[in-house]
Amino acid sequence: MTLEVNLPEKGALGRLFLACAAALAASCAPETPELFAEGEAQGTTFVVRAYGDSLEATQDDIARWLAAYNRAASAWDPQSELSVLNAGGEVQPSAIITDLLLVAEALRTATDSVVEPALEPVLQAWGFSVGGNLLPTAEGPARDSAIVDSLLARVRWEAPIRADHGGLRLPRPLNVNAFAQGHSVDLLVDSLRAHGATAAFVEVGGEVRAFGRKPNGDAFTVGIEKPLTSGDRNLQLTLELEDRALATSGNYRKFQTDPVTGEKYGHSLNPQTGWPARTDLLSATLIGPTCVEADAFATMSMIQGLEATKDWLAQHPEWDAILIYSDPQGAFKVFDSRSSY
Repeated sequence: MTLEVNLPEKGALGRLFLACAAALAASCAPETPELFAEGEAQGTTFVVRAYGDSLEATQDDIARWLAAYNRAASAWDPQSELSVLNAGGEVQPSAIITDLLLVAEALRTATDSVVEPALEPVLQAWGFSVGGNLLPTAEGPARDSAIVDSLLARVRWEAPIRADHGGLRLPRPLNVNAFAQGHSVDLLVDSLRAHGATAAFVEVGGEVRAFGRKPNGDAFTVGIEKPLTSGDRNLQLTLELEDRALATSGNYRKFQTDPVTGEKYGHSLNPQTGWPARTDLLSATLIGPTCVEADAFATMSMIQGLEATKDWLAQHPEWDAILIYSDPQGAFKVFDSRSSY
């Protein structure tokens, strides 16, 4: 995960600058208006701060935009457009779900189906989507393999179907968890720009995008966590983020444990096998133009591993990556493409 590390500005203390006492108002230098919002959305947390002399967005706007995204794309809200579609229903699609489904197909192509939205039945069986998990079972690997194989036979990408009257339905359920949070970040950034922001930092569930600089000239700063299963949130490193997006994927917190063998299975599934990917990476952070792509490419990296991701980066110079892995002695090692090419 990623953390915003300019924490002194966060929370009640961080908002003290909004309350210069009246007695000192005359001596307070004029400041660029700022919008600050934080809270919960999409089953996680968010932080938004934005600057601009003509900024017209409010905290209520942020809440409204995030609520609209949930109504369109939440897999955990049975009334959302995505949930209705995945249940076999038809919707009059919002602009959000229309764009998300176009993005899903584009990312599937860009990752050569390593990120496979049609993998929903298998993800659900492993407990990494909505619904009760079936895997791993107490009956052992042979039974698990049989279940995976039967579900994998149902995985096939089919484009959404648009009816003449404008309704939309899906031939098969889709899973967009690998990039939906990044997509919501990009839409928030677009909305802030449209409402006069000249600089902003947007983070939803650890997926981040920033543009411009703070009024004092400082860049927005992000911390990359150490991939610790203990739950401690120590930072491996920090970096400045300017006009770029960042997303991190890792298997160190979200996993299933085999009741027979005790083996831990991470949530990054190999779409070719239907099983959690055997990866040498502990976490993958991708940095590039958009958050939805960074989100998907971070998942792709976790599935394909260290060397394949290095090869991919060499062919995509617009992207950087921070890949954390462990050596045979268990020590953390960091590959940082920003200093490698």
